[in-house]
Amino acid sequence: MSKTNETTEAKPLESVSILQAFTNAGMFAAKDVQPDTIELPDGSKAQFYVRALPDTEFRSLYASGDRAKLIAATICDEDGKRVLTEKQAGELKPKVAASLQSIALKHAGFGSDADALQEEAGNG
Repeated sequence: MSKTNETTEAKPLESVSILQAFTNAGMFAAKDVQPDTIELPDGSKAQFYVRALPDTEFRSLYASGDRAKLIAATICDEDGKRVLTEKQAGELKPKVAASLQSIALKHAGFGSDADALQEEAGNG
């Protein structure tokens, strides 16, 4: 029997809905909180948790230009409860607030630190 006459049937692709594909690829904001750390003035590190924001909430907070609102909405305890009010977040030293803002942006998927975080999570 000649190999040139044999046909290979293509196997049908498994049908996956776009919603399921997005879910499987981790394209929705995580429901759980993620640990992170910040360096304290004495050089030690403090651990806290970060809540990932869904796009509509993130865009609203980011568009406001109010860093304190972004910090208050994302920095939380291990149960996902806010640990700072907007007023308290607004009273942080600028360097601390900038660091927490960077961490919030990292967990929202922005910047090179976000790329490293995705790699760590196996999504890179």
